[in-house]
Amino acid sequence: MSPVDVTPVLVVSAHLDDAVLSWGGTIAALTRRGVRVVVLTVFAGCGGDPLPPYAEQYHSWWRASGTVAAAVAATAAEGMRLRRAEDARACAALAAELVHLDFTEALYRRRADGSPRCAAGDDLFSAPDPDDLALQRAVADALGGWIAELAPGEVHAPAAVGGHLDHVLTARACASALRDGPPGRWYEDLPYAMEPPEPGVPAAGLGPAAASPLTGGDWRRKVAAAAAYRSQHPMLWDDDWPDRLLAHAREAGGGTPVERHWAAAPGSNGDH
Repeated sequence: MSPVDVTPVLVVSAHLDDAVLSWGGTIAALTRRGVRVVVLTVFAGCGGDPLPPYAEQYHSWWRASGTVAAAVAATAAEGMRLRRAEDARACAALAAELVHLDFTEALYRRRADGSPRCAAGDDLFSAPDPDDLALQRAVADALGGWIAELAPGEVHAPAAVGGHLDHVLTARACASALRDGPPGRWYEDLPYAMEPPEPGVPAAGLGPAAASPLTGGDWRRKVAAAAAYRSQHPMLWDDDWPDRLLAHAREAGGGTPVERHWAAAPGSNGDH
C-alpha cells in the first residue's frame, strides 16, 4: 500500500451507519490509495432515559428481532454504546478513523419544553422546528472546529436525499461550515434514495449526479463494513440487503457499481 496521505478527507455522517451504507465504497477506494479518511458522526450522543415513547417502540423492535440483548435495548445509553462499537468495527474494516460527536439524534431528542421531538415515524421526516434550527447552528459550529483542526482537502457530507430530519440538519450545517472552507461532495443517502419519495418530501431539483465507480474489492469492503451494523438491519431491510445495495449501485452506474454524489451544496430545504 502507498504511504498514507496526511491531508485527510473528512466524511460527515448524520448517524452511526449512514456514511458507510451510502459512501463506504468510496471510503474504501480512498484508503486503498493511501488517503487518510476520518468518518465523523454527528448524532452519536446518548439520549436521556427514560426513553421517549417512539424511541421505546424502536427499542422494542430491537428486542423482537433478537439482534440486541434485552438489557442493551432497555436504555438509550446502552443502545448507543452498542452502536458506537458497531461503527468502530465498520470503520476498521474500511481502514478509516472515526470521530463521534455527542449530539442526540431525533429519535431521542426532546424539545425545550420536555416533549418528545418525534412522537411517530413521520416526525423523523418533518420540517425543522426552532429547536432543530438552534441545534443546526451548534452542529455547524462543531463541524467548523473539526474542519479547522483536521484541515481536510475535501469534506464529504450527506445530500439529505429522502428528507430525514437529521440528514437535513447535517447537510445544512455542513454547508454553513464549508462557506469559506475546503470543497465538498454531497453523497446520496442510502437506503432512503432506494425508496419512492415520501409524500411532501421534495424529490426534484437535485440535478445530475456524478458517479464514483467502484472496484469489486472496494465494493466487498463496503459490504463487509455495512454488515457490522447488525442492530440496524432489521429496521432498514430484509436479509437480502447486500443484493439490494448492489442492484441500486449497478442501476446507477449502467451495470458498473457506483456511488452517486453532487458538487453543489444543499439549499435551504435540503435540495440542491
